[in-house]
Amino acid sequence: MTRATFEEGAGAVSEVIMPGFDSVMRWVGAIGITLAPLCVFLIPLLMYPQNFATPADQFRAIAEGSTGGYAGQVMQITGAVALMAAALGIGGLTIARRRGRTLGIIGLVTGAVAAISILVVLGFETAVAVTLISSSMGTDAAVALAVELYGSPAFTIPLLVGLGGFMVALLILAFALWRSRVVPIVVPLLFLLPLLVTFIPLPATASALVPNLLMLVPCLWISVQLVRGRLRSAASPAAVPVAGARDPVES
Repeated sequence: MTRATFEEGAGAVSEVIMPGFDSVMRWVGAIGITLAPLCVFLIPLLMYPQNFATPADQFRAIAEGSTGGYAGQVMQITGAVALMAAALGIGGLTIARRRGRTLGIIGLVTGAVAAISILVVLGFETAVAVTLISSSMGTDAAVALAVELYGSPAFTIPLLVGLGGFMVALLILAFALWRSRVVPIVVPLLFLLPLLVTFIPLPATASALVPNLLMLVPCLWISVQLVRGRLRSAASPAAVPVAGARDPVES
């Protein structure tokens, strides 16, 4: 088999496989990037709007059973899985489309690390909550132990990696989609708004709610563009780039 024949056959196989792969990655990315900010931040915030003055007050409320159970943690676990799905879908899409490949790889890795870190934090929080509720050492002693545990590097390091990685991953994935010509440049720039609004003095509830709402805007924009692109690709299969194409690889 000559090289030309092999490349022609590979291109034909790609024309069959790549449109389906493109469609799956678009849907996975669209669903993931919509659910991630909703489930990790916004919905738990709306479910539990209490503002505790100190961590000890929060732990005491948990010990007394007045925080509403584990529904918020279940939502955040769902959000962490959704973040991983967003990283896989958008990263896989941009890697396959050849444009924005480097950013897609970085965003995929960053999103996976952030999601795993968030899951570690949530596991830690669940263990502490169970200890607070079921401990026989007394409420005051259990609260003091929880405060000490939450100040340890075993909790703070995954927390910082998870929350920081969440924002960085979404930003990088948005830039990867821009390089792939899926979204306009304004979309990744919108991810800077939640950071900028923190410098504006707002009431306590608004200061937590507004940045999360602003972060949801570019996520929904990306989701819509991914789904619209999938529908356009279904209507016009030739619009989907294939691996057999001879366009130069761009990062």
